[in-house]
Amino acid sequence: MKRLLLPSGLLLVVFVFLGNALKSVVASTVFVSEAEFASFLNISVDKTQLVVELLIGSAVMALAIAPFILNVRSARRIAVIAAAGAAAAYGALGAVMLAQPSLAVRELAVCLAFTLGGFSVSFFSPIAQIAINGVDNERRRVLLTTLWTSAQPIAFLFTPQLVKYVAPAIGLANYFTAFAMFPLAYLALSFTVLKPRREAPAPVERSGSSLSIRAVCLLLACILSFEVWTASNTLAGLASAVSVALMLLFFAIVAAAVLYMRRQPKAGPLLPRQAGLLLACLFIVEIPTTGFYDTTFLVGHLCSSTLIDDRASLGALAQIAAVFLAGAAYVRWPRALPYLVGAGLAATLLGVAGYAWYPQVAADESFFYITKVATGAGVGAVTTIVVALVMASGRNNPLVALLPALVIMFGTEFGLEILEIVFQLAKLAGRDEAGAYGAVFAAQIVAAVLAVVPFMVATSVRRPVPLPA
Repeated sequence: MKRLLLPSGLLLVVFVFLGNALKSVVASTVFVSEAEFASFLNISVDKTQLVVELLIGSAVMALAIAPFILNVRSARRIAVIAAAGAAAAYGALGAVMLAQPSLAVRELAVCLAFTLGGFSVSFFSPIAQIAINGVDNERRRVLLTTLWTSAQPIAFLFTPQLVKYVAPAIGLANYFTAFAMFPLAYLALSFTVLKPRREAPAPVERSGSSLSIRAVCLLLACILSFEVWTASNTLAGLASAVSVALMLLFFAIVAAAVLYMRRQPKAGPLLPRQAGLLLACLFIVEIPTTGFYDTTFLVGHLCSSTLIDDRASLGALAQIAAVFLAGAAYVRWPRALPYLVGAGLAATLLGVAGYAWYPQVAADESFFYITKVATGAGVGAVTTIVVALVMASGRNNPLVALLPALVIMFGTEFGLEILEIVFQLAKLAGRDEAGAYGAVFAAQIVAAVLAVVPFMVATSVRRPVPLPA
């Protein structure tokens, strides 16, 4: 802890926090209501859906590519490229807004800037994980991992205030121009934190096997086809011919990937078994906890904006508190970690189950708050411990160490899209608005229950991942 308070340690702390916070600030703008998001960007509401799809899709693709191109030697070079791309994207958007162009030009500029900027900024998060893994002490790695995990809820807590108050006060042009400075600050920190190795590193035994180029391409094709299909669902509708064709293409690519992987000779597991199970648990937990449909239900049922904002803030604060408490518990009571993850999963399930009662609750504000706090605390505890355990198990395998960022982001995206499909299917089946939300809430409960399964299997693995000494 004392070494982290030294000047070099503080620079590492800022670098790790910014790495996940900048990505989260960009991503969490998605969770502002579409009308406010459109008003914030001065574009039409229908184009906002496209911006949201492009932003999330580009972030997921960046995080999917990162494990295959990022390592200790390439991190500094990729940090330079990503920071320059992000700064250029948001700086150019600020210049466009300053010129006050027509609506069509502004919409095009926003789409391009958020796509390139979201793609570039998303690399900061796994680069921060590279820096964490470079620390030579497990306890300090856990503290930095806790800080990295806390950046997401902290960004979610403050981003709405930026959107609602700061941007209108200083103007969009100045807002994006100022935001472009943060990637440059991250770039400056990278030259201190990500120092190039002058001597050849000692040979390290690499755990797990590696994917072939064809396997990597098939994996990326699966993610890209999923993004295109779900974007079509949002823009054209689930039952449109284009959406159906893209759905069939997605399943065809997935089938091809599965068949290709099954034909490959067995060369050992790609991931340690327990790490894979914990990542599966984390991925499933992200599905019912996106916070989108429970919030839109309250908006649609004319709950006050104060209630909705306070509920989101309390949920984020509960998640932040759980993150730091779980990080402290990881260091002090490592043998209690399975119980803490179990408690986090139980809290998440209780919170999500409470959403199913929303249609029957008239105006019980405390119930709306309690369910959100329970969900936030549960997700915070599960995320912190799982990320720390997986990163501890993957120090000799960069693929494992960089997967948590992808799992969190893609799990959130997968949850948003799957729940949207459930909502649209319920509407196509003839359910009214309340019935469609009821179907979504039921699907969230199922997902929260399923998250327990890989965790229970992981606890039965005889050789657990490394714990702090």
